[in-house]
Amino acid sequence: MKVTSTITNVQKNRCLAWAAPVNGIDGVHLWTFKKVEGGVLATTEESWAGTPVEADIPGNQAALESGLVDWVNRLRTTAETTNDCSARRGE
Repeated sequence: MKVTSTITNVQKNRCLAWAAPVNGIDGVHLWTFKKVEGGVLATTEESWAGTPVEADIPGNQAALESGLVDWVNRLRTTAETTNDCSARRGE
């Protein structure tokens, strides 16, 4: 599946938001970051709207929640693997 996202908000070290239409669903996603003792607290929010969502609200809610958990787990794994961003970029 090809997804074209549009960045809607960027605040350095604070948040990143984007939107993307996929298969008739308009998705909006927000990551926020807050420095806390010992690290950074990352939170994520996402909303979906559109006819496919309305047709199966419980099923789409479950898919949305599952996706958010997966994203947070991947972010945590990546962040805890290395804190050297240049290593991720191959520099």
